[in-house]
Amino acid sequence: MPSRHQPADPTRRATAVHWAPQRDPHRHPPSERKSATSTLMEAFRQSPVGPLSPPVATLVAIVLVGVTLFAGWRVRKSVRSQVRESLQTVLAANVTALRLWLEQQRDWVSHLAADPAIRRAALARLDGDAASEPDAESIISAEQLRRLRDAGYLDWILADRLGIVVAASDDSLLGQHLPLQEHRASQLAAGRATVSLPFEWQTESSAGGSPQSTAVMCAMAPLGDSLEHQGLLALTIDPGGEFTDILSVARLGESGETYAFDRQATLLSRSRFESQLRTLGLLGDQQSSPLNLQIRDPRTAHHRRSVAPDSSAEESPLTEMAEMATRGGEGENLAGYDDYRGVPVVGAWRWLADYGFGVVTEQDVEEAYRPLRILRNYFFALLGLVATTAGSLLAFAWVMRPKRRADRLAPLNRRLGQYRLDRVIGRGGMGTVYLGFHELLDRPVAIKVLENTDATDEALLRFQREVQLTARLQHPNTIEIYDFGRTDEGTFFYVMELVDGISLDLLIEHYGRQPAERVIYLLLQICGSIAEAHQAGLIHRDIKPANVVVTSRSGIHDLVKVLDFGLAKQVGRDTQQLTRADTLTGTPHYMAPESIRDASSVGVLSDIYSIGAVGYSLLCGVPPFEADTPADVCALKLYQEPPRPDRRIHAPIADDIQEVLMECLHRTPGERPATVTELASRLLACSNSPRWTQRDAGLWWTQVFDGPSVLASDVRDLHPGGDADGQRPVTGQRPPVASPADPTVN
Repeated sequence: MPSRHQPADPTRRATAVHWAPQRDPHRHPPSERKSATSTLMEAFRQSPVGPLSPPVATLVAIVLVGVTLFAGWRVRKSVRSQVRESLQTVLAANVTALRLWLEQQRDWVSHLAADPAIRRAALARLDGDAASEPDAESIISAEQLRRLRDAGYLDWILADRLGIVVAASDDSLLGQHLPLQEHRASQLAAGRATVSLPFEWQTESSAGGSPQSTAVMCAMAPLGDSLEHQGLLALTIDPGGEFTDILSVARLGESGETYAFDRQATLLSRSRFESQLRTLGLLGDQQSSPLNLQIRDPRTAHHRRSVAPDSSAEESPLTEMAEMATRGGEGENLAGYDDYRGVPVVGAWRWLADYGFGVVTEQDVEEAYRPLRILRNYFFALLGLVATTAGSLLAFAWVMRPKRRADRLAPLNRRLGQYRLDRVIGRGGMGTVYLGFHELLDRPVAIKVLENTDATDEALLRFQREVQLTARLQHPNTIEIYDFGRTDEGTFFYVMELVDGISLDLLIEHYGRQPAERVIYLLLQICGSIAEAHQAGLIHRDIKPANVVVTSRSGIHDLVKVLDFGLAKQVGRDTQQLTRADTLTGTPHYMAPESIRDASSVGVLSDIYSIGAVGYSLLCGVPPFEADTPADVCALKLYQEPPRPDRRIHAPIADDIQEVLMECLHRTPGERPATVTELASRLLACSNSPRWTQRDAGLWWTQVFDGPSVLASDVRDLHPGGDADGQRPVTGQRPPVASPADPTVN
């Protein structure tokens, strides 16, 4: 039956392989070759993971630089946010104050127009003939005029329904036309007071010369219910006075300014920078800024309304703010734009549709972002320091990396007797594993070497014992030993078969939990290998998924090979020199509880526990116990029983296979199956036992697993021999390869 476990990613599936020998370029077509030249990325990928390894140093460098850049980005974002809030706050305060002031002007002129005496005299002036016209003081007395001027008004005006001045506090205004914009005329026609935009008004010179053009604005109120039949009373206001002062209620620093403008982008209030504008030639010596300056970029031409515009002035664009604000609505620009002085500023604006003009608050970019520039200088200094530190760390890690790691990136061209070493394919607690070739047979083999520099008396004794114990075993599911030797330089080595397949831990990692029928099929083969070892008086002591490789070769699929008898114990003959009671031997996730208490007390039942733990991991996809640290795993094993597999994965599983595994995992050794042979019999009796066949295994290897094809330059490092938890560290982006002899803990 086809496998129910399909790989999530074919790319990852192809990388989950073990022990792929380096193909001889002389025996394979060019299409199958890869360059043997090492690259920096290959060097990093094959480097060990450690506090001073190049990959870790690179990661630390990237994190340091990334954190620094992120901090700089956050500071910049924070400063921009503060600038935005400041502009919006000042703008809102000024707009609110301006609205209150405008409302006050309407109230003043409405109260004046509603005065019965004033209204009666004003209507008489509007309706009477020239002979009976009352004088100006009969409408508004001199005392009333004084109070009006104390309140900030310039003059009062009485105009007919066409806007012609028929009476005023200043006789020079008689006969002049009061401009009534359409919006204001409609408000007056509806009987409501209003305030006009600033406009030009001709007044007599104080020295008696020719009339002067003056910017004024009017607060106007109708004298009757309809402007069509009556006239209006108006109070003139200097826009450079209270109107401008209101817009200066709140200012930002030394360069902040709030001003008003109309739909043609003409300045309505007095500029804060009139002296600078005169210096730039944008205003005449006697000119004020209201109505005499358009909000345009002055870099190409002057934009004074008093000067006839030339072609260059007409072609000059409005400032970015004016271009957008005169269209209505509101907005902001925090990136910076040139204002009417040609100075880069930031700004926020709002169009007041009910009054027909806009208000903007601006501040020079230089002042607004002065704190950011200071912080930026410190940031660049910090970034340089971080980059230098990261580079130094990376360089130091690269220089201090173990030389043997670099040796693995290129062929060794080294010989041990009649064997040629090609590349390192793994490293375990008992030595280094190389891909090698027999010189005469040209057969690829795995050669485990105990280098002379690493040799201690205990290591030599263990190494020799590992070879002797493994060489006694002949079961087809046990790794086969071909040769053993020692060079004149004192280098011990032994030669074993090269297994090209996938370990059970990577099978679980890349393909998930396995069906019960396949779990039984694989466990029976493990039992066969371990049963022979037990009959020979050997206890494996480190049965775990990483030490079991499954392969497909010579037409046999799902063929199991049990590896790593480096921790094996000879029953009844082990010595205290090799196994002490205070020494942890094995991998905590798969060790029996009694081996945690006393490593010297392990026996047949300890291996049975480990076989059950391997079956549990295959069935559930996770080991029986999981915790943050190896010590926590050990504590759980000593005082708890693992949950049943069906409760662990929340899926139905046959009761018989669960019962067998839970008996194997019992904390009390006497409650477990007495022998591996008995365990195999129990597994054969399970309902799922005969369901996984060679046909099913063949379909998995041909349709699910792509097949191993990894050159030696792609091989990953083994997990270090000193990892007490038995968990392989992540090295690079792909899983490490398995070794035929890789004890986890001595």
